[in-house]
Amino acid sequence: MEYKILGSKKISKKLPIIGIAFIVIVIFGLLTTEKPKHHYRTDTEKMLVKTLQHDYIIRYDKFFDIYHNQDSLYQFIDLRSAHDFQVGHLPGAINIPLSKILNKEYKDIVNQDKKINVLYYSDQCGACGPWMILTQLGYKNNYVLAGGYDYVTEHIIDEYSPMLGDYSAEKAKYDFKKVINNTAGGSGANSSSSSAAPAPIVKKKVKKEEEGGC
Repeated sequence: MEYKILGSKKISKKLPIIGIAFIVIVIFGLLTTEKPKHHYRTDTEKMLVKTLQHDYIIRYDKFFDIYHNQDSLYQFIDLRSAHDFQVGHLPGAINIPLSKILNKEYKDIVNQDKKINVLYYSDQCGACGPWMILTQLGYKNNYVLAGGYDYVTEHIIDEYSPMLGDYSAEKAKYDFKKVINNTAGGSGANSSSSSAAPAPIVKKKVKKEEEGGC
């Protein structure tokens, strides 16, 4: 009986020591745990609205103007590998491989207010993910090139002929309304219609019913 009492006393004396040691380990773990380098500043609802608006996409007609006018306000960010970049890239583009987009050395490029960044990959989808991450982090002035590098190289740079599924985004090569008006048929139709006097409107008299009883 005395042995059991002595054993319980030894255990009770060790409990505070164990508790203190556990607390010390927890505090040490919190102090030594590396804090996240990046914090999202845009919640999912706001991000969904931004994505559905499609304002972040540089469409083909806009790219055509930027490329051929050499607009210095815009700079292209090539997200492909260094090898693909060496094989071919847009003039003046900066190569930031996809896996290094959040590296500290590139932060001043992807988060600034002097230039408008146009992110591009081989296809359009490859640049949408990085754009979404940068936007959620609060980085400014980042857009996505519609179609990607392969598409604009073939259809915009080599030959400007956008072929989209959405007709509203396409730009007509000619002003067809002006062409029709300048043709002989169009001018003749306009002159004949303008010179012809409008036909007089004849109002038909309504016969009044005779008044009186039955």
